[in-house]
Order: sequence, then structure tokens, then C-alpha cells
Amino acid sequence: MNRSQKHLILILSLFFMQFQLMGQVIENYDSKLAYVKQSGWFQSSEIIQVSLDISTFPSASFIATVPSESTVFLGNVLWFYSPKDTTVQISIEELWEEFDFKEEVRVNFSVLKNDINTSEVSIKKGLFDNDSFLPLNVENPSSMKMEVRQIDGFYDFFFLALICILFFAAIYKAIYPLVLQYILNPQLIFTAEDFSESNAIQKFFSLDIIFFIIINNLTVALITMVGVKEVGFGRLNELIKGDINELFLYWLIITLGLFVVTILKFLFIKFMTLIYELGKNEFAHFFYLLRVVSVLMIILVIIISIYALNRQDILSLVLNWSLIIFFWSYLVAVVLLMFIMMNRVSFNNYHLFAYICTAELVPFLIISKVIMG
Repeated sequence: MNRSQKHLILILSLFFMQFQLMGQVIENYDSKLAYVKQSGWFQSSEIIQVSLDISTFPSASFIATVPSESTVFLGNVLWFYSPKDTTVQISIEELWEEFDFKEEVRVNFSVLKNDINTSEVSIKKGLFDNDSFLPLNVENPSSMKMEVRQIDGFYDFFFLALICILFFAAIYKAIYPLVLQYILNPQLIFTAEDFSESNAIQKFFSLDIIFFIIINNLTVALITMVGVKEVGFGRLNELIKGDINELFLYWLIITLGLFVVTILKFLFIKFMTLIYELGKNEFAHFFYLLRVVSVLMIILVIIISIYALNRQDILSLVLNWSLIIFFWSYLVAVVLLMFIMMNRVSFNNYHLFAYICTAELVPFLIISKVIMG
């Protein structure tokens, strides 16, 4: 073997040694990936998880491959959402700086996705040269700078406001237990007890009714803000922006506005009963529909709470369907009200139908058209 051949072999050996060092896998975590299923109130979360060692080899990097529509966490920090199959590389030094993991020895790497399995995820620790180990035609978000995410505190406000409503409801139950039970009894929706002479609740401007209307308006205002946030409604989107103090202010302003609208609604019904000479049935009419709205609002708050805790990503779809169900439920309640009044009020049915249309159906359809577009 001559000198030139020895030099060539030496050069090739150094080249392959350098390439090996540049692309050396220190630890392969693929065999350590674990499938975890966490159960919630409404549905379960499927997670692929592994604990990464970030205390050794500070010049090393991690290369991770995750499937489409998956959410990736490092520790308790959201790293990124992957809309498609993605391979990403990040160095241990970047982990220390961007995620403030300098004091950590190990950190959990978690991938969340429905129907995920360990074969779809891969992560390795090693010395890699300029993304040389990344597959072609795969997005690599490692070049993107980490940005401070704006934390949305709206649902913190939602549950705090809901606690306030429950607190007021508890006070109301302690002061007026029989009235609250009477108002929220769904069975009474299908009876004519509101129109009976024995009904003890016959005054609108009494403290028990005003207090209940305020609680109901607080609930409606809260649901309105959730609807604006999730569905969107032009300039009203400003009502769900800001910190918790601003959200509480907007909530109280909307509640005050709804309280004024409620009084105007009652006065309008009273005016219509005078026009059609229906006697003193305005409160029974108003109170019947108030009960219907109250029951529907309780159901809607429960639905929103469940999805806000478990599936905020489909909450807008749920609210759209809820609006449709509310629309038809209210129409059915108005029709039922007309049949009850036909049996209880000695009045011409044609004039009674005209009264219901004027007092309820036409205003409701106009408002529904504005809200639902």
C-alpha cells in the first residue's frame, strides 16, 4: 500500500468519524414511549408520553416526529400544535432558555391526540448536524422563535361568574324556598296553574320576582358573552376582551340592559292585554315564559360548563345547535301558552291568536333573525 492510498484511507476514516459524530444518536426513546388515557367528565384524553433526560450532553438535541392534528407539551408547557405530520428538532440549550428548564433533570414529552398509538410518535436524543436527520418535505418548526402566548382568561371569568350566580341562587333559596321551587318546576310548564286564581305569585314588582329576574338576567348575560366569544357577532366581540375585571364590568352592564329590557317586555305585554281586553293575565303570560326561559338557561349553562372543561374546540358548534334548540323550544312554549289561554281565558280564539302573534311571535322572530343572521 503506497503513501497516497494511506492518505486516502485516513481522509475517508476521518470523514466517516466526523459524520458519525454529527449524526450520533445518544438515546432512542421510541421503545420507552407509553400510552396514557386520562378520563374526564365528558370524554377521555389519549396521550403518548415519555420522560426526557435534559441534564446531560448540553450540546445535544432532540428530534421528535409527531402525527397530524396532535398537540405537543413539554412538561406542563404547550410547545406547538401540529396540523400535519411534523418532525421538529430542538437543542437542550434551547429547552433551558425557552422553557426555563435549567433546574430540571427530566421533563415529560407528551403528545395528545384522539386514537393515537406509540408507533406514530418518535423521539431521539443525539448530536445532529443542521437537521441532517430530518426527512425531506416535512415541516420543521425549530427555526421559529418561541412566542409568549396570550392566556385567555375568559373561562376563568365564566366559572367565577357562575359561582356568583350559584351564591345568589343559594341566598334566594334560603329566603324564598317555596317560590324558587315553584318557578323551576318543569312540570308546571305543561299546566295552567299560572292562570289560576289561587296562584299566590301575582305581582311583578315584588321583591321575590325582582330578585329572581336579576339572577336570571345574570345567567342570560353570561351565556350571551359565551355565545359572542364562540360564535362571533361583529363589534360585540369587544365584550369578551380584556382582563377579568373588565369582563365582570361588561357582564354587569349587559345584566342591567337585560333587566331594563325585561321590564319593557312586561310593560309591553300589559299594554297588549289592555288593547285586546284580556283582563289581568299579563303577569301569568309573562311568568309562564319566564319559567320556560329559566329552565332552558339552566340546561344551557350545564352544557357550556361541560364542554368548556373538556372540549372547548367544539363549543362553538354546540352553541349553534343550542341556539336552534332554544329557538324551537321557545316557539313550542308560545304555542302551548296559546292553547292554555284558550282553555282558561274566555276570549275569541281569533283575537287570542292575534294577541299571541303581536305580543310574542313577531318580536321573537325579529330578534331571532338579528341574532342568527
